[in-house]
Amino acid sequence: MITQEQLTMVALPSMNDTHLEEILIINRLDNAAINHEIEAVSEKLNALLEHTIMHFSDEEGIMQEADFPAFEMHKNEHDRHLRELKSIIKYFEQHQDINAIHAYIKGNLTPWLISHVETMDNAMASYLQTGSATREDS
Repeated sequence: MITQEQLTMVALPSMNDTHLEEILIINRLDNAAINHEIEAVSEKLNALLEHTIMHFSDEEGIMQEADFPAFEMHKNEHDRHLRELKSIIKYFEQHQDINAIHAYIKGNLTPWLISHVETMDNAMASYLQTGSATREDS
């Protein structure tokens, strides 16, 4: 389970809201896996994919609009994460391996999310907040 306290709160409240929605989905996925609810795991994986695609698309649009200097690096990390998520979904659909989901959540997803928010998203949000303050002053 991921708790709100594990995530860095960034300078943009809308991003924090999106991250909190994401941890709710991940925690529901984790619960379904713990309870060996194959159908619910599949459903939650797909909900996570949908949310992640929307989340990344929104962030990337904001970064492009603000001319964020680290856009390419940030987007590449989003793309890599989406490939990994799609891969675990495909594997689960073929094998219905609950242990793979546990391993993914604990070993990849949770540490990645915490690190990504703390580093890349935090830097982006700070840049956007500073940039929008500068534009408003002009």
